[in-house]
Amino acid sequence: MNNRHSLLIGTLGFGKDDFFYGLELCLSLAGVKHYSVTPTTAKAFDVILITMFWYRDIYNLELFLRKSGIRKGGKPIFIAGGMHVTMSPLLVAELVDYCFIGDADDALGEILDQIARGDKPEHKALFSADMEIIPKSHECTPLAYAMRKGGKYDVVRCEIARGCRYHCSFCAISRLKPYCEVDADAIIKLIQDIPEKTVSLFAPERTMHSRWKEIQAALIQAGKHDLGQDVRLEHITEVAGNIVTLGIEGISYRLRKSVKKAFKQEYIIQRMKEFIESRARICHISAYFIADLPNEDESDWEELYGLFENIERENFSRFLVFKPILNPLSPRPFTDLASTEIHPFRDYKSRWQKVLRKNGGQWGYRVIESMVWGPFERMMDALATWGGSDAYKIIRKMKSELLRYDIPGSERTHVAHTIIREAVKLGIKEAQLFGPRG
Repeated sequence: MNNRHSLLIGTLGFGKDDFFYGLELCLSLAGVKHYSVTPTTAKAFDVILITMFWYRDIYNLELFLRKSGIRKGGKPIFIAGGMHVTMSPLLVAELVDYCFIGDADDALGEILDQIARGDKPEHKALFSADMEIIPKSHECTPLAYAMRKGGKYDVVRCEIARGCRYHCSFCAISRLKPYCEVDADAIIKLIQDIPEKTVSLFAPERTMHSRWKEIQAALIQAGKHDLGQDVRLEHITEVAGNIVTLGIEGISYRLRKSVKKAFKQEYIIQRMKEFIESRARICHISAYFIADLPNEDESDWEELYGLFENIERENFSRFLVFKPILNPLSPRPFTDLASTEIHPFRDYKSRWQKVLRKNGGQWGYRVIESMVWGPFERMMDALATWGGSDAYKIIRKMKSELLRYDIPGSERTHVAHTIIREAVKLGIKEAQLFGPRG
């Protein structure tokens, strides 16, 4: 009888290798060999497993299918999983044979066995375009697993917790997955056993692991360096090294409080000061902000500018390399802000540039400039997230240049308007894409 080992299995992901951890874990637990897929080799596989982390993977997959000359409904069988699949399965199901909703850690092996036997794959978390009900997200207890990233430096990635204890209004993680920790003893053993000296321990908020200090001590004792940088502002000093990435989110205290991150400006500065002064060297801090939160007004931008001014007045700013990143709101399903109205044609790029460049001047500390999504990016994100199955009709008609985003900046706003008009013709209301949604 055929089993999973008789299948030729291909894997397909887009972007950085970091995004493939979940797929690699599923394959490891299933105990099967697998090979990376290219458009040229795709037809040779029995099954292609696709990981989709964010909205752009929709367009990347459509491009891949065009280049390979194959579609769902035959060989190979396409199965997709990942965060974007779980949040927007109606659209993804138009491109693939099956969507897996949630974590497939303990499910992939049996699904592959079913396919090898010639059976239709069945699992309570599998969804296809012919189904009327989207299944509930499947949950798994995370295990200690070492994924070797490879590349120029040998880096081992290891998940230490899944889900999140916090419930920020804009984030779907705590809604989709209950907080669950990887066993600390298993993590420590993994740290001790691997020969690599560089690791990246990750979780939505890794410093909240109940035995985080023990894990850190094990890293030091084993002579290992942790590349992990993400941390909440409250725990910024609990991270080793001089590089951190954190989310400040709202551009004012009022807006931060509205998304359950009630950081006052004085607190932000104090935490940055404590971090930098405890390192006694140049420190790099990347900080995310969210624009277009509900009821944003001019006073919020004045307060943000004031934050930059007050950082400049502090002595610690001489040792600061600051990279602020502005993300206009992208409402996600399952969150408190899911139905929020956004304004894709607001010129946040110019407004953000004025802040970063001190209204034509220069800050007294190093500020690294970052780009801001414009109308085209926000429209493509909304289409892939909220357009549903009808969005696929638009995507199939798009020129490949649009899928690659290979268009001049001067034309992007015009293209965004054009695609919105196409959506309206298909019955996709602008409110469905940009809110408020019923």
